[in-house]
Amino acid sequence: MNNNKNIIFSKIAEVVLNKNYFLYLLIVCLIALIPIFFTGVRENFGLAPLISSLSIFLFSILLRYSIRNSKNYVSYKNIFSIVLISFSLYIVLGSFSYVSSSSFSFDYSLSGKYGEFLAKSPYYWNSYNMSIFNYIDIFFRTSLPLFVILVIYKPEMVKKILFNFLKSMIMIFELLKKIAKKIDIKKLRLQKKYSESKINVIVTNKKKPIEDSIQVKSSEVINKNNTVGIKEELSNIYENKINEKNINFSNDNNIFEMKKITIENEDIEGNKIDKFRYDKLNWPKIDTSNLMVSKKEELSKDEISDTKKIIINTLAAHGVNTTIENHTSGPSVTMYQLKPGWVDENEKKRVKVEQVLRREKDLALALGSPNIRFEAVLDGVQNSMGIEIPNLSANTVDFKEVIEFENLDNSEKYLLPAPLGQGMDGVPKIIDLSKMPHLLVAGSTGSGKSVFINSIITGLLSTRKPDDVRMVLIDPKRVELTPYANIPHLYTEDVIVDTEKAVSVLSATVEEMMVRFKILEKVGVKNISDFNKKMIKSHKMWNILVVIDELADLMLQAGSEIERLIVRLAQLGRATGIHLVVATQRPSVDVVTGLIKANFPSRVSFAVMSQIDSRTVLDGVGAEKLIGKGDMLFSPIDNAQMSRIQGVLLTENDIQSITSQWEPFKEKYQLEMLEITEDENINNTQITGDSLYEQALDLSSQSKTLSTSLLQRRLRIGYPRAARLMDELEENGIVSPGEAGKPRRVLVG
Repeated sequence: MNNNKNIIFSKIAEVVLNKNYFLYLLIVCLIALIPIFFTGVRENFGLAPLISSLSIFLFSILLRYSIRNSKNYVSYKNIFSIVLISFSLYIVLGSFSYVSSSSFSFDYSLSGKYGEFLAKSPYYWNSYNMSIFNYIDIFFRTSLPLFVILVIYKPEMVKKILFNFLKSMIMIFELLKKIAKKIDIKKLRLQKKYSESKINVIVTNKKKPIEDSIQVKSSEVINKNNTVGIKEELSNIYENKINEKNINFSNDNNIFEMKKITIENEDIEGNKIDKFRYDKLNWPKIDTSNLMVSKKEELSKDEISDTKKIIINTLAAHGVNTTIENHTSGPSVTMYQLKPGWVDENEKKRVKVEQVLRREKDLALALGSPNIRFEAVLDGVQNSMGIEIPNLSANTVDFKEVIEFENLDNSEKYLLPAPLGQGMDGVPKIIDLSKMPHLLVAGSTGSGKSVFINSIITGLLSTRKPDDVRMVLIDPKRVELTPYANIPHLYTEDVIVDTEKAVSVLSATVEEMMVRFKILEKVGVKNISDFNKKMIKSHKMWNILVVIDELADLMLQAGSEIERLIVRLAQLGRATGIHLVVATQRPSVDVVTGLIKANFPSRVSFAVMSQIDSRTVLDGVGAEKLIGKGDMLFSPIDNAQMSRIQGVLLTENDIQSITSQWEPFKEKYQLEMLEITEDENINNTQITGDSLYEQALDLSSQSKTLSTSLLQRRLRIGYPRAARLMDELEENGIVSPGEAGKPRRVLVG
């Protein structure tokens, strides 16, 4: 056994005394440092790999010095001391929060989640709310390992120090107790004397001028021989004089009390900016491992080859020569890159694109699919056009595979990431709502519009904390957005379902936007991102996402006011971090007005009923050819080329899985809420039928004739509502019965 130990020690000595020892040591330290480059390690342990690497380096230096000088420096005490010093350093780093704009960042602290637990649990303070108690607490936590080292090396000295310390503390405590008793007795005596003298001074000083004025007034009143007036005059004078001097007089015990008058000068912007004071709260890391994952089936090669043959043969049968050079398969649609051939090879004349587009119905008949769509120009591909054909069996795009495609938690690429789905190339598509900056969504019933809205909200819940984004959810249908009623991201007390409340909430959002502009002006920055960079150590202004699930219902009941507020938010909201996602299943011009459309440059269209609806939303045709079930056309602000995307499938169980992880924190942390003021002067003239009728009545009094089209233009309402108003006016005898093509005569002047 001893021989084996000697052999091991001799081999260690050879390595340590080798001339390349420091090179080996450097390699070992670098290997120990490698885990720091993994996000999970940094999140949980922070700089622990660096500390362990330094400990290995220190131990190796002691080992070499011991062997070279034949001294035993590598003892159990020394090794244990190195470990305790490293542990103390780890606790110190756990008290420092680290915020970085680079991808190499640390969550929680420089020691990760566990280091912050050792340094701050259970208080979890930060540098902005750190009290003297926290300083003392971290000092003792850091000193404890060092104190253990002192116990190891000098146990007798520690015993003496502790004994003397306890003895002195007991003596000091007893001394303070005696002093406190004496001070309390003296204070009670002084307060009693002071209160008695103060009452006497106030009564004598204040009562004399009051009594003098009472005597003067009373003499005047006595001369009038009105004894009742004397009493009333005396009491009024007495009360007025007392009020002027800010003194309360009590008839029961004849004691005067001075009023305390406080004048508060509030700095509005200063108070408002305190709303955004940054507090690092311990938010959860959302677990998406339990989300649904469906089975996928690859598109068969036989189906692709058969489709290519049908396309080429059908076009050739109608005198159009083409070739298919490539194809890209998406979850539900495959795009074939069609290259027009030569009309005459000798003249080198290409087939015209219009000739191919004219054969759309012939191709639809041959393929047995009415939902084929042509792309005349493919982005980045020369001399080719695209034809999109639905697959025989479509694959489902799961929310989980899109949200986990990139590391969105610490990504600077996406400030407000929203998962769209998968593109034609099968690659997940994620957009940044802060760059849109507003999104208009349209689609008929059952096309996947509401699932898309849910995927945007759930995507933000999965990757962003409430201090990053707060949400205002308006759901006139009352059923789509109610699962998010108990999340801390919600900026209102509940999901807004009433039209009248929706107007108040949007008005309050406009007010907050203007307050934010004043704060940005005061700080000297242009937008919310510059504010957060400049005030990174003290304040953080969160983004606001306003989601309206059904715009048509709001426009029918409060058209002009809703349009005014939405347009104002869309025009000015980007700089202050306010972004809108507005959805409607009725993309007509009276719902998606010109002003709204002009301020929503990014748009998404699901399957619609006609080309007119497609042009209203996308300024182009194509949405009427979509196959439904999440199939969409996305037109971003930075690209004129529309892209076809298969939207994600988000089940109710998936939504519940995400929201249930957030719900406990709504009660745990009381966050700022949107200040909604009920103002009677808000122009809600179109919310109720009575106010609309009054406006129509005013219009009838301004002219001799009245028409339905005039009501539409002046009141900014649709034809059905204007026609109902005209019928009400007729029933009440205000206008004459209608004649075809003529306005109605006003009967009441």
